[in-house]
Amino acid sequence: MLRNMPTAELMARADAVRRARHGNKTYYVHSHNLNPTNRCVAKCKLCSFWRPESAEDAYVTTLEDARRNLEKAQNWDLTDLHIVGGMIPELDLEYYETLFSLARELLPGVLLQGMTAVEIHWIAGNAGLSVRETLERLMAVGFGSISGGGAEIFHPDIRDKIAGQKISAQQWLDVHKTAHELGLPTNATMLFGHIEKDEHIIDHLSWLRTLQDETGGFQAAIPLPFQANGEALGIQYGPSGDRQVRVAAITRLYLDNFPHVRMLVNYMDRKLLGVLTHSGVDDIGGTSLDERVAKAAGAPQSQKFFSADEMEEFLVNHGHTPVLTNSVYEDLESDAPSEPIECGGAPTERRPPASAWKPILGRVEAGQRLSAEDAVLLHDTVPFHELGRVADLRRKQVVPGKLATYVFDKNLNTTNICTTGCSFCAFYADPGSGRGYALTPEQVVEVVKKAAAAGATQILIQGGLNPDLKLDYYEACLSGIRDHVDIWIHSLSPTEIEFLAQEEGITIRECIQRLKAAGLQSLPGGGAEILVDDVRERISPKKTRSQAWLDVMETAHDLGLKTTATMVYGFGETTAQRIEHLMKVRDLQDRTGGFTAFIPWSFSPSHTDLECPRIQNGVDYLRIIAMARLVLDNVPHLQAGWVTEGPDVAQLALQFGADDYGGVLMTEEVVSATGLEHGVTKEKVVNLIREAGWIPAQRTTQYDLIKVHAEK
Repeated sequence: MLRNMPTAELMARADAVRRARHGNKTYYVHSHNLNPTNRCVAKCKLCSFWRPESAEDAYVTTLEDARRNLEKAQNWDLTDLHIVGGMIPELDLEYYETLFSLARELLPGVLLQGMTAVEIHWIAGNAGLSVRETLERLMAVGFGSISGGGAEIFHPDIRDKIAGQKISAQQWLDVHKTAHELGLPTNATMLFGHIEKDEHIIDHLSWLRTLQDETGGFQAAIPLPFQANGEALGIQYGPSGDRQVRVAAITRLYLDNFPHVRMLVNYMDRKLLGVLTHSGVDDIGGTSLDERVAKAAGAPQSQKFFSADEMEEFLVNHGHTPVLTNSVYEDLESDAPSEPIECGGAPTERRPPASAWKPILGRVEAGQRLSAEDAVLLHDTVPFHELGRVADLRRKQVVPGKLATYVFDKNLNTTNICTTGCSFCAFYADPGSGRGYALTPEQVVEVVKKAAAAGATQILIQGGLNPDLKLDYYEACLSGIRDHVDIWIHSLSPTEIEFLAQEEGITIRECIQRLKAAGLQSLPGGGAEILVDDVRERISPKKTRSQAWLDVMETAHDLGLKTTATMVYGFGETTAQRIEHLMKVRDLQDRTGGFTAFIPWSFSPSHTDLECPRIQNGVDYLRIIAMARLVLDNVPHLQAGWVTEGPDVAQLALQFGADDYGGVLMTEEVVSATGLEHGVTKEKVVNLIREAGWIPAQRTTQYDLIKVHAEK
């Protein structure tokens, strides 16, 4: 199953088990981390946290330092204090007994947990005591749970290579067995995504399941994605989003005797974490304030939560019932309903039973075309994994074979001066504001030359609607590129073309003809947003109406220019309005056949003037990707959007109907103005496509193949 089952199906099976056990409840903690030292005698190859004694950034936390640290945390309303760190002789059993006593004094009612089995075994040995005696002494001063770290991978072929100086797998298990016999609850981790293979993961889970059958003392299994920062183990990339989802799902399915499966937000992108909560994960970890271990390994700090309220909002936005607990799941009584609420549409909407949508989805699977009414029903009622399963089948019919493509391109924004002042845009500057810029045609050509020299095959020129930049300016830019650079010119959205035609007092056809004569080869689909005028009048009242966008595209198709189509969703539009957008694209494609690809992405509200009713998440995005594949049965290619969704969730789109990863952008200014700063390299894109089970292939703008990357 881990190796071969389609991702969407694996997610769905794990989600069903998770919901059968916990309904709609999803757990989280408000935790503070205290890492006593980053010095360690083990010096594991996989660890980026430990430092030798001579290192400038090596440290040891004294008990007085610890007191000040804990006093700082007294008013934080914590549920957990997580204590874990390196192993050195100075930090002996007496040190930890004093530390736990101090924590119990300063943070009464907070669960004191941490102290991996590796640390406990080492401290016991140094003290000349048994593990049982050591645990009894720690429990006497308030120790409440072993965190589960230090497990890594149990199989000796892997463990010897990555952590050969740590205790053996059996010794790790024996520490937890002793804890369970003493009534001390524990958790269990598994570090994956480095040099292990599928069989090593199942072997690891098998050891955990066997011990749990015997003792029942484990509370949660915690798959930990390895953080590759270029140092530890020499691994270039950590596990991708697809790999993380698959491992989490198989953990839930295989560990049928574990109450909980937890993934930690401080190890991953938030949009991916949201998807994981619909893939078998019922616990998202905690705030992990002052956490240093994952941070040292390169975990994305920008994705961390800093308050319990923020975590609660995140879970509600994903349709869950949040439950604030601690790491041993005490005080779990909640008056909130626990019935599952599927994501998409209004979070509180009651869903029709499967009998309402299964026949429709069955007809789609058989090849029948969706009506608008049926598409709305599917969008709002079908579990997104099920949509993904059918969309994946459709993708394989429309784009057969094992290839998934990408393009090496350059986005070039000629100007940020714009007269439309769209409320959803963080990029534009008002004319006369002093914040604007405009490149000269010569500057544009020089930038494109450098991009082509670096390997770009496509240039996408877009910018604001600047009244100072007339049609002859764009003709000069295009002809300059055509005459001096070997690159495909995929540029100027319908909004810009309509603006230029109005400024010149000519028709759309005449404007496109002049641009084509100057070198324009195809049009991007920007400016579509939602092709429903009720929405457009609210978010961009000065911008092109929906029919005008469609008319520009139809004219371009008639003149022999291929184009793409886009949709930006998440402005508070209804499901019916989203589907109306898709239907308008499909209807035009029926007439012209001029769209090569469809590209949806979510609205990013940061630094804009538009208030968003709820932040769009990864589950929404995968639902939209799947719906686009099912509705747009006449548009051959569906492109993932890593710029807004992040590399990992965009990779998952390849399992939900997308066949193209999009562009390896050399620069991008419009979306990054909202604060999103995802980035990929050509090598990373190739790795992500390959990790998702596809063969990476570089393409042209028109989807001709340039290079197929051989399978490893």
